[in-house]
Amino acid sequence: MDLESLRAEAEAFLAESRLEWYLAGAGLKEKLELAPIYARHPRLFAREGVEEAARACRSAPAAPGRERLRELWSFLALGLIRERVKELTEEAANFESAATVRLPGGEEIPYRQSAVVQLNEPDRTRRAALEEARAGVVRRKNAYLAPLHSATHGLASGLGFPGYLGMMGELKSYPLAPVREEMARFLLRTEALYLREMAQALRARLGLALEEAQRHDALHLFRGREHDRLFPAERLVPSARAACQGMGLDLEAGGRVRLDLEPRPRKSPRAFCASVRVPGEVYLVIRPRGGHDDYRAFWHELGHALHFAHTEEGAPLEAKRLGDNSVTEGFAMLFDHLLLDGAWLADALGGEAGDYAGFLRHLALFELYMLRRYAAKIGYEFALHAGPELEGKEALYARVLTGATRVAYPPESYLDDVDPYFYCANYLRAWMLQAQLREALRSRFGRRWWRNAGSGGFLKELWSEGQAGDADALSRRLGFGRLGAEPLAEEIEGLLRG
Repeated sequence: MDLESLRAEAEAFLAESRLEWYLAGAGLKEKLELAPIYARHPRLFAREGVEEAARACRSAPAAPGRERLRELWSFLALGLIRERVKELTEEAANFESAATVRLPGGEEIPYRQSAVVQLNEPDRTRRAALEEARAGVVRRKNAYLAPLHSATHGLASGLGFPGYLGMMGELKSYPLAPVREEMARFLLRTEALYLREMAQALRARLGLALEEAQRHDALHLFRGREHDRLFPAERLVPSARAACQGMGLDLEAGGRVRLDLEPRPRKSPRAFCASVRVPGEVYLVIRPRGGHDDYRAFWHELGHALHFAHTEEGAPLEAKRLGDNSVTEGFAMLFDHLLLDGAWLADALGGEAGDYAGFLRHLALFELYMLRRYAAKIGYEFALHAGPELEGKEALYARVLTGATRVAYPPESYLDDVDPYFYCANYLRAWMLQAQLREALRSRFGRRWWRNAGSGGFLKELWSEGQAGDADALSRRLGFGRLGAEPLAEEIEGLLRG
């Protein structure tokens, strides 16, 4: 098959499908409808195209041509799987969008809205009741997710890969095992610090011992409503606009970035960026829930949005639309980690760096919690994807996540808390990459690099390439030897130890 014509069709398919995900995720339409989009592109995910891309990749003499072909092969192979399971995907998403839960007082609200309500609920008994109600929805959603898991594994084997893990080994631009091993070392290094700090925080703020804590307790703890006064809702967009100007950037990239901040009932509680057309039409979507959460979510998605909006128009498909998402996640985390810098907070929101000391300690502990959670997730997902069998995986999920965070995780989330195709590894590599990006910016533009317009020019130069290279290549370009978790541990240790 003609790979160039497949690339052109892939561009059209991605624009249509990401617009559909945007409309459904933003709560602008009632149902996600992927089937008609796949029906308009029947040859894009035919087995013949997958096999042609595989042959071309395996016979390519050297990089970068081979890596470009690997990205196309990955897109076509995983796209074929997604096409085959599209009905299950739709059903799961539409079930969640339509589901409701009953609050302790009897009021019924959309399931997606209940996440925000639970996060802000100070009464533990009501939080626990809401957690059980939400768990009931997840148990019913698993009726769609379990066959989706089984079908995905079967299709991986049917395409000739040695199972799901073998497929990931061939299609990922980087090996997964070193990421798992790096994070296993991080868990060991930070264990004592985490246990001490988490126990102190739970006791001081919620009156709980660590061994009593449930997941909903941790989420409420990290909501940190006591810090909301530092992050007024009306300052979110103006402060971001001013901060971007300081970097020589336009918040909306000349109209290419479109902000969607409306709190619609069916809107996903999880912020996201929808790159409908790269670089011309990019949506930044969050469901505001108050305080620093909104600022962090906004800045994270802004990092994505500006990356996509500054990608070179004429870049190849693999650089514009495909590639190692550790790169775009790294740019997103570079921006959301500005909230871990007291000097930036003072510059963006006023006051002195010392005014944010309590918040920085709070956020550093949340950072540690999330890193440990994702370190556990990648280990769990290796076990989950060792085969299609699901027996014992609920208990394993709860044991592994609880072991790393020391707060009890509900076993029902064993499939719902999993992003496809080891996206958790992209997040972990992005955490490592953002620390290197920040160090590179500091060395070039000073401690307050965000106040130097040259920093925006430097970032735009990197952004223009899209994802032509993976996170390892970008790390080397910045002058670092490898991606590693040590700088993450060092930063958190410094913030928590004062």
